[in-house]
Amino acid sequence: MALILLANTRLLTAQAEATAGFDSFIMLVPPRDSISIKKNVRAAADAVSLADTRRQQAETMRLGARARIEAKKVEIVRIKDRINVAKKENRDADRAGLEAERKAAEREIDLLERREDLRQAETELETRRAEYAALSKKALELELQLAVRRTGRQRKAVGGAGGASLDRVIGELEKQTLEAQRAQAASSIEVSDQEIKTIDRRLELLDAQQKLSGVK
Repeated sequence: MALILLANTRLLTAQAEATAGFDSFIMLVPPRDSISIKKNVRAAADAVSLADTRRQQAETMRLGARARIEAKKVEIVRIKDRINVAKKENRDADRAGLEAERKAAEREIDLLERREDLRQAETELETRRAEYAALSKKALELELQLAVRRTGRQRKAVGGAGGASLDRVIGELEKQTLEAQRAQAASSIEVSDQEIKTIDRRLELLDAQQKLSGVK
């Protein structure tokens, strides 16, 4: 029994010493191989390009919706002029038909304005996504530099001025990488918030379309 307790004590002591040694210098940016990081950098660059393309598409559709709204407003003005003429000439049947046209045009404007709001939300969402991808790319590029420096450090002797200098460089790169990762994480929150807003605009548009078609 005493031998077992002694063995356990020695094991715990060894574990404590190992932990103390590990805690004295922790790599706060987990090491990864440079090949994987490079793949992530390329993926982030592709994500920036894709978000920019989608942003331009959403903006084009927003401008299209705005143009249709303005055209519909002109159409309503003309319908109102015709309503006034029909009223003066006591053409009640024509007047009733024109009033129906006016109301239909106004409902269409409401629908178009909701589409414009959706396209604006989508434009802002893709802007946030592009910003997030750019920040991700920056963080990954710093992580890649860090990985390269760490590999170089493994080839140098532990002591010496050269090794100490490289350690300082690695420490600074680790700090910059963590700061970039923090900015990336903060940006991801902005993307999530804008995604919720965009979904809200889609739900509002769906509701308006269903009302117009008589589904609800």
